Amino acid sequence: MFHCLRLIALAIFVLPNLIHAQQKFSPKKEALILFNKYRPVIERKNNAVVQNPIAIAGDINGDGKEDCIISFVMTSKDGGNAIIGHESAIYLNTGTSVKVAGAFPQFNFCYTLDHIKDQVIFGKEYECMPPYNTVLGERKFAYAGGKIRVIL
Repeated sequence: MFHCLRLIALAIFVLPNLIHAQQKFSPKKEALILFNKYRPVIERKNNAVVQNPIAIAGDINGDGKEDCIISFVMTSKDGGNAIIGHESAIYLNTGTSVKVAGAFPQFNFCYTLDHIKDQVIFGKEYECMPPYNTVLGERKFAYAGGKIRVIL
């Protein structure tokens, strides 16, 4: 009888908590944690301040799992509003965590990322000068062979 009660207690109290814990995995949240741990290195290497890290999530590699891209700009440590760099880090979902899979290459245009749908990463190209609010058009990117490429 005592054994049955233990099993019932296990089913009532422990299993729902385990299931709930598994549901809490968020690729966006995990990617931001990893990014923020590495952020000081990015700032030191570029002699810059990382501004406005934005996380967008969606399946970029076709495995059916939600991946994440952290997009950010860098500004001068000396102040001002000039953007001295823009980068995006790619985090792939392993099923239980995310792993860094690379970064966007340096493009000859400035961009922001909006969302991911059907393995296409959508963004906007903007004018690379203050006030940085002139949108020049839409850009689409794809992740293939471990690299990001522009889709025409």
